[in-house]
Amino acid sequence: MKFKQLFFIAFRWLVARRKMTAVSVISWIAVLGMVVSSSAIVILLSAFNGIEKMIEELYSSFDQEVVVRSSTGRKMDSKKAEIYQIFGKKLSGVKNTSLFIQERVILRNKKKWSNAEMWAVEPSFISMAEIHSNQHLINGVIDSPKATFIGVGLANRLMMQSMNEARQPLMLYYPKHDKKIRFNQTPFYQRSLMVSGAFDFNREVNDNVLLMPLSSVASYNNNQVSGVLFSTSRSQRNTIKERLLERFPGEIQVLTNLEKNALIFKTSRSEKLIVLIILLFVFVLSLFNLSASITMTFIEKKSGTSTLFSLGLSKVNLRNVYFLLGSIIVLIGVLCGVLFGVLLVELHQRFGLIHLPGSAVFFPSGFSWIQTLEVFVLLILLGISVAFVTATALIKPYGKETGDLMLA
Repeated sequence: MKFKQLFFIAFRWLVARRKMTAVSVISWIAVLGMVVSSSAIVILLSAFNGIEKMIEELYSSFDQEVVVRSSTGRKMDSKKAEIYQIFGKKLSGVKNTSLFIQERVILRNKKKWSNAEMWAVEPSFISMAEIHSNQHLINGVIDSPKATFIGVGLANRLMMQSMNEARQPLMLYYPKHDKKIRFNQTPFYQRSLMVSGAFDFNREVNDNVLLMPLSSVASYNNNQVSGVLFSTSRSQRNTIKERLLERFPGEIQVLTNLEKNALIFKTSRSEKLIVLIILLFVFVLSLFNLSASITMTFIEKKSGTSTLFSLGLSKVNLRNVYFLLGSIIVLIGVLCGVLFGVLLVELHQRFGLIHLPGSAVFFPSGFSWIQTLEVFVLLILLGISVAFVTATALIKPYGKETGDLMLA
């Protein structure tokens, strides 16, 4: 018997029932279960894509795409760093560069003290980190290319006043390295700063970072710097890393911003994988209804099977009818579920349906057609596998085949 005839029989069994029976109820419960679970997979995967993108933006605005450090110590000679900087500027995809010094320091505002992480950078870093934008500079103004800025959390801890009207004074205590400290001598260089503004990136940066001009502390470091920062296009950061390592083998350590914050991104991807596994398990549970639906249909139609055999239906044909019945249910459920999920994601991206808790910002979302297609194919394969196994198990007790036609 041809595929068209088998498909017609299976489709009629599904939709042409004259009254609502237990079989039809179970069939549509199976469809509903697949609709809900498949749409949930599409929605939550899009949500996790958005979260990953948000995390990458949070940790890449301040942490530049590529950072070069010494492979042998905490700091490198500033002349060598300039060679790495000049070579990097010639590479395709490099937008801007900056030498930097990273150091643990102590800050004091009147009677308030706090540890901090000082980043001394060149003026180009202001544009590299987009500090001038309203998104990041939330207090104060950029009144000089060599202005000093502080994280908003650190500023609050030191109880600094608003810098919208005027810059605020701050005392910096910078540790003396490679110097013998005599009795009654301070182990710190002391320097008074005028802070121009407070910035907002992410919690780690906001609570710890003081950003100041490289020239202000260059004399404290014996012509040494911590490394070079490269602002690059995200698609070429790995290529730029490879080029730098090829040109200066063994001399430098090169990290991308993803590698620097590897734990954060791995945690996000692990959560995404766990949620996907849970939702796939829920989908598999809905397939039990599919198996029950095929079984109940088999019991309901068992009395008419002899008639079908009289019309030339073989054992293989009969199995394929039930297999097609299950496949139609799977196709309807998964297709409707995926389309419904895509619709909700699109509505959220256009109009915003859900806010982040305690915020006016909409929940991030990142829809991917390729990912959605992969999910669709995976769910269809799971569904038709269950349909095939169920149909085969039901027809197996019958005698030998009455024909040798196979479903193409």
